[in-house]
Amino acid sequence: MNDQNRNVQQGEKSVYAEQGDVHITYAGEREILRALTESPFRPEVFLGREDDLDAIKKSLFSENNLLLVNGNGGVGKTSIASTYYHRYQHEYAHTAWILSEKSIANAMLSKLSTPLALQFENTMPTEKRLELLLMAMDSLNKPCLLVIDNANEVEDLEKNYQNLRRCSNFHLLLTTRITEFEQAELYRIDGLPENQALALFEKHYRKTLQDDEVAIFKQIRTAVGDNTLVVELLAKNIYQFNRLKAHYSLANLLNDLQSKGLLALSKSQAVGTDYQSKGSLRKEKPEDIIAAMYDLGELSSKETAILSVLSVLPAESIGFNTLETLLPSPMFENLESNLLFLAQKGWIEYNEDNAEFKCSPVIQEITKKKNPQLLDDCQSLIETLIEKLNYEGCHITGSSYEDAALFSRYAESVAAGFNESHSNLVILCERIGVYHETTGNLDKALAFFKYNNYLVQKLYAYYPSNVELKGALQISYSNLGHVYKKLENLELALELFAESFELSKELHAAYPTDVNFKCDLAISLQRMGETHTALGNLEQALGFYGNNLELSQELYAADPPNIRFKNGLACSYQCMGETHTSLGNLELALGFFEGFNELSLDLHAAYPTEVGFKNTLAISCDKLGETHAALGNLKQALGFFENFNHLEQDLYAAYPSNVEFKGNLAISYERLGKTHFALGDLEQALGFYQDYNRLESELHADYPGNVGFKNSLAISCQFLGNTHAALGDLVQTLDFYQACNHLENELHADYPSNVGFKNQLAVSYQFLGITHAALGDLGQALGFYKDYNRLESELHADYPGNVGFKDGLAVSYAKLGGIYEQTGDKELAAQYYRLAHALLTELADNFPSYVEFKNHLTWAENKLANF
Repeated sequence: MNDQNRNVQQGEKSVYAEQGDVHITYAGEREILRALTESPFRPEVFLGREDDLDAIKKSLFSENNLLLVNGNGGVGKTSIASTYYHRYQHEYAHTAWILSEKSIANAMLSKLSTPLALQFENTMPTEKRLELLLMAMDSLNKPCLLVIDNANEVEDLEKNYQNLRRCSNFHLLLTTRITEFEQAELYRIDGLPENQALALFEKHYRKTLQDDEVAIFKQIRTAVGDNTLVVELLAKNIYQFNRLKAHYSLANLLNDLQSKGLLALSKSQAVGTDYQSKGSLRKEKPEDIIAAMYDLGELSSKETAILSVLSVLPAESIGFNTLETLLPSPMFENLESNLLFLAQKGWIEYNEDNAEFKCSPVIQEITKKKNPQLLDDCQSLIETLIEKLNYEGCHITGSSYEDAALFSRYAESVAAGFNESHSNLVILCERIGVYHETTGNLDKALAFFKYNNYLVQKLYAYYPSNVELKGALQISYSNLGHVYKKLENLELALELFAESFELSKELHAAYPTDVNFKCDLAISLQRMGETHTALGNLEQALGFYGNNLELSQELYAADPPNIRFKNGLACSYQCMGETHTSLGNLELALGFFEGFNELSLDLHAAYPTEVGFKNTLAISCDKLGETHAALGNLKQALGFFENFNHLEQDLYAAYPSNVEFKGNLAISYERLGKTHFALGDLEQALGFYQDYNRLESELHADYPGNVGFKNSLAISCQFLGNTHAALGDLVQTLDFYQACNHLENELHADYPSNVGFKNQLAVSYQFLGITHAALGDLGQALGFYKDYNRLESELHADYPGNVGFKDGLAVSYAKLGGIYEQTGDKELAAQYYRLAHALLTELADNFPSYVEFKNHLTWAENKLANF
């Protein structure tokens, strides 16, 4: 051998680079090509990675001559290895590039035997052939380069590792997805940094992105897990559709990724790539290329099941303890070892410091597309999430609110992972909707209740005789109606409740002895009554509530110990009491509220840890307080309101994430403020009203789309204005009244059919009129009083049975009379006082229990007497 047979150290200039020989001649005049195999494709575009190339060269030219370059599929491992091969091939005596499909030994024998002039007898076993090949390789000059691409099989690498180490005159560079191989040095390759990924995209898109497009690209890159190959393929694909005219924008692409997934693009054409090409450029649709990146056949059934679970959970790091909680079934025994093995194989990422696992979006999409057993594999996960999001009364029973927030987010991801209907998915979507309704996110609640309704309708269409599905459909309409009612879309809420009501009637008629269907019918009647109440149809509401009460009494009488029936009867008493209050029947209302409170006390005493019953007791105290206040029993009212406040403070302290409890606590402060105001304790009233305003401001800031919180904030401003007016601070008074009027104008403009908002707007005009009159701005005061009167006239005309609207109209007449009296127009003043007196006489005669009506009438009589 000549002097070429030496090891070329890093930093020395290679003699092979100088000579550029095609062959090297060995003893016996044996000529061997320097390039033992065909060269790999040189990457079309190679951006950055210079540090990676330097690190790889430094490692190979050190004492450690075997390096595993590892990373996810499509991240750029082959491009780096190919670039290294082409850039440094002249520093090696011989070079070879082989693709390992399943066996490193077979790939080496297939590619290297002929160029090394080896011939084998047909009967010679593979082990003996490999031994001869290794001997021939060992006889070559130093150093040689062997790149083995796609060495992804752990067992195969373990089997061949010692043989590879025998090739001491070779630098061995293996690209692999294997993340852990204790005997070898690994060099990790991740996706391109953001700026280089953008440059790659622009290179293949053949266009420089504008600033708004760059922002969209960043979201696209995140959606595909920073995968270099996918970024390239998407750029090439989108270029195809925008060469002459824009047909498929980046925004369209992002929407596809977020709504349909990576493997379901709405526009897709074949693009060229050298990724996993064999001899010629590969030309296929991006989805087909991406789907072929991973083969689920390499995994066991248990590994596939775990991967399926991770494919429908969010593409984020999830702790092992959480995964253990989510996957308790026997199907996932040996979870720890299977997760670690999946991570070693490169299917998932493992963070050893935090014991967390993560599945990339690309592998998620491939798994969802390729695994026909996806739903079956995820059933245990779905059932666990259903249990964790179990809702009873006013709280989540399956987990804490902090855990429920996490599990709800996981459940949302799971629900989005399937396009098929299944009974468990129906339940899961309902649980997610209930969670979001409970925590105040009505938009999300609506979205999942809609999806729940869609899924159950789909199933019911296939199985119309299935009674359980019919019941689920009834509940789905009811849930949708409840959210629309909270969003103040009362007409649509009524339509949905009517659908639910009809199904409930059919089920109860078909199965009259089934108490569940009887309970559902009672709830449907209650929901119909609530909506008619909100629409101002009190007589219709009373009819539905009366039927609800009848059913609730029957259920309770048949089984008094049943807490569900007892609670249902309590709710019936509450609804009847509220309606009779609105109709002016305070004595009747008081009786129902006393029954409501008595049942609530029993339930809370029997189940003191059940927060739903504690909340119901708090509400019953509030209703009794309101009724006693209306009857003029302020001391009794104050006692009930204090109990209401104490109970809600306890609930909110225990469950600070529950917006219903926070909202009820705010209302309890309002009740205390109002009572202390009526008792003349203005400073105490102001403090309570400030607490009320603070909580409502927080709720409105956290949930700006929740109109109930916005309305409550407006009312809190009104009460603060009232108190500052009583304290003589008219400047602050006007500020709060203007804030109230501004919010109520927005609410009435957005929901013109909502009678409550219309009435609140009318009242806000009243207080603006009062304040401007006190400030001497009589012209402005008159304008506001006219607005007040106009709205109250419309409300009374539309709902003549509503005593509140009738009283409001009477007060508006009185205010107009007062302003005309101040301006000296005594004839008009007397006219409006007479109108007020007539209405107030009717109210006082028809509802003698209402102290407020008596007081208003006395005032009107005095005014007329003065005239």
